[in-house]
Amino acid sequence: MDADIVASQKRHDMMSAFWPRRVSPYVTRVLLRSPITPNQTTVLWGSISVANSWLVYLALTGVYSVILLIPLVYVFTFTLDCVDGEIARYRNMANPVGGKLLDGICHRATEYSLLAAFTLAAYTSTGSWLALPIGAMLFSGDAMYSYVYERRLSTLRLQTGFTGRLKHTAAGVYERGTPWGRLTRAQKIRTITGQLQYKSIYPVIAVSYLSPRVFLAGLAALAVYKHWQWLRLVGRTLTEVAEAPPAIDAGAEPQGAVAGAGGAP
Repeated sequence: MDADIVASQKRHDMMSAFWPRRVSPYVTRVLLRSPITPNQTTVLWGSISVANSWLVYLALTGVYSVILLIPLVYVFTFTLDCVDGEIARYRNMANPVGGKLLDGICHRATEYSLLAAFTLAAYTSTGSWLALPIGAMLFSGDAMYSYVYERRLSTLRLQTGFTGRLKHTAAGVYERGTPWGRLTRAQKIRTITGQLQYKSIYPVIAVSYLSPRVFLAGLAALAVYKHWQWLRLVGRTLTEVAEAPPAIDAGAEPQGAVAGAGGAP
């Protein structure tokens, strides 16, 4: 394995990326021989990930043969999600457009295409008009969580000067080069479950085979859960900001600094 490719990996990464990072250098080595760019690699995995939502729809509507294929496709896209950054850092092409904007678009596109698959499958299975408002609740819950998470990030950085991780605890992150044997038992489990706990897909598929009505009720419960998540995140953010002293003097900031960070309401 090329040591320079391994060195192009993140120094710290999520436990769920442990195994994809073991495979990604081999894929990166192949793609480095081609003219493909990091951004093109991002668009590639994003397109495959969105297309996999069709397989999810088929699984939800009774096509059993695709169920085992779905996680394999996601592991492959997860690996490519590692590869795009490795190519960028290896070729010194890292930039916020690919690393933040395009990557975020691909993740959001995957999430929304999955919610569309859930909603369409619910209507196909039940023929009930309730699938439409439940689908709207799913979409709005997901959208609100993404919005609140981004605003939480901006708020904490502006108010408290926070620069660390917001999403993953220390137990959920490993350092590059850490051997399997040095991981704790909980971390080892996370490296496996991280491949399976993907946006509620597999529990939703399991519920869909109980009965169409149970499936619809399960989606309604998921929609409520999504809204509860963003409301809880708002509460956590308010508490953290209230407890932490301001890191900067807001009155000394240039007029456009805060507005530019948060964007238009």
